[in-house]
Amino acid sequence: MKKLIVVWASVAFLGLAFSGVAGAADTYRLKLGHTGAPSHHYQTICTLFAKKVAERTGGKVQIDVFPADQLGKQLESVEGVMVGTHDMVLASDTVLSNWVPNMGILNLPFLFNDLSDVRKVLDGPIGVRLAKELEPHGAVVIGWWENGMRHITNNKRPIKTPDDLKGMKIRVPEGEVFVETFKALGAGPTVVSFGELYSALQLGTVDGQENPPAHILTQKFYEVQKYASRTGHIHMSSPLIMNKALLDGMPQEYRTAILETARELGPVHTKMVEELENEQWKEVKAHGMEVIDVDKKPFREKVKPVIAAYKKKLDAGIIEDIEKALQ
Repeated sequence: MKKLIVVWASVAFLGLAFSGVAGAADTYRLKLGHTGAPSHHYQTICTLFAKKVAERTGGKVQIDVFPADQLGKQLESVEGVMVGTHDMVLASDTVLSNWVPNMGILNLPFLFNDLSDVRKVLDGPIGVRLAKELEPHGAVVIGWWENGMRHITNNKRPIKTPDDLKGMKIRVPEGEVFVETFKALGAGPTVVSFGELYSALQLGTVDGQENPPAHILTQKFYEVQKYASRTGHIHMSSPLIMNKALLDGMPQEYRTAILETARELGPVHTKMVEELENEQWKEVKAHGMEVIDVDKKPFREKVKPVIAAYKKKLDAGIIEDIEKALQ
């Protein structure tokens, strides 16, 4: 018991939000960070999560939500969760692939046709297996939440075919799959942190970027981009992760409340995103962007070598299991 108290005292010193020792009287105040703007659906779902956890624990577990990278940029925050200086972060499978390469499988181009495909995979044994691979790094995936299908915007010309991407510098997030995908499509992929993306577009450091419509709106990319092509080329999930030692050290009833709530909100978040996107595309047009619906077939053809290469580099069995699950 003495050892446990010492560990908890150290965690409190690092700024992780809880007080007391193990027992029903303990109260915990946790911090949850995300990269979305305050108006983004990340804030909506995180706030709902905090509310439900508080209800289930009788107010004993309070979660404060910090949007817009207030607790640090995503890569830093993920590292913080792993080492114990951060409690929770709504991350991305792309960032986690730096530690768990197989997470990159989820970003393979055109792997998923729609968000219902994503839920079939992540709510089943594949989601469990990928989550398990993160645990040795000190973090736990407590829920698979949603970001959405990604689409290309740029400031040079309408993108209707892969040939239109030639010579364009397209910002991509951390993650080798993104770099290789845009190389295959003929573009010049450039890694830029999300927090610096608006400036990079404004200054012309990159010509375009790719994200779901929620980010186009909430980050006001429409101010510095003219064209949006609905390619749906890659899906990015948003795993909610928590420091493993912190979770393991909580009373069982609190752990159960956190885990069950996080998992239940995965499908809720997906439905929220689906419903929001119909209106978001209308807003994108209203802000003056030209929205182009593309024929995805030539894009799919261009990226086939990327998928073939990753079947050799990563766990081909997982890729094949996903393909079978979606047949």
